[in-house]
Amino acid sequence: MKQVPHVVVGAPWNGDSLELSIVQWKHLTKVVRLNRGDRISYTDGLGHLGQGILANRAINRGDEHEVPRSSELVVASAPPSNRHRQRFLVEKLAELGVARLRWLRTTPGKDRIASGTKVFSWVLAAVEQSRGAWLMETSSDLVSWNDLAGPVAACHPGGQTGTPHVKTVVIGPEDGFADEQVPPDVVRWDLGPNILRVESAAIVAAVRLMS
Repeated sequence: MKQVPHVVVGAPWNGDSLELSIVQWKHLTKVVRLNRGDRISYTDGLGHLGQGILANRAINRGDEHEVPRSSELVVASAPPSNRHRQRFLVEKLAELGVARLRWLRTTPGKDRIASGTKVFSWVLAAVEQSRGAWLMETSSDLVSWNDLAGPVAACHPGGQTGTPHVKTVVIGPEDGFADEQVPPDVVRWDLGPNILRVESAAIVAAVRLMS
């Protein structure tokens, strides 16, 4: 059976149909090759899911329900060194259902992150691909340790090996954190014997904490 396409249609949802953007309409009809009358699923990115029918640049609404967030986890990560790796990190965390991604300031003048618009487009694509109900929250601002909601764990060699119970997990830069860079009230968490890339460490940490 052909998979039903999934799209994000922003709130508020009013009336019996939901208007699609020109970009969404062209993608669904030209790329996905849907026709009017075909089934389609949709979400507002805020936990509401629905199944409807494609109409003329709109979706005729059908059965709808709410889906709770699977996790409230916040990942605070040093930005990977190039745009492709940043995109990979964003997409995978969004697919997993991480609640929020924050970019951690680590090396003044060297931290480079994609624009907020670009990052949001990556999140959007990932949620549509994974058929999710929630958009991961992101920000284009760099934050410091003091901005993070505790309890916090930092992925750091030599730390505890058991999975901690925390709200926020911190992923360091390519060369890791110096011991003095990790605040004393932060749990140090060792992910294993191998040194992982930023995006790999973020995914491993998120999977372990969310499971």
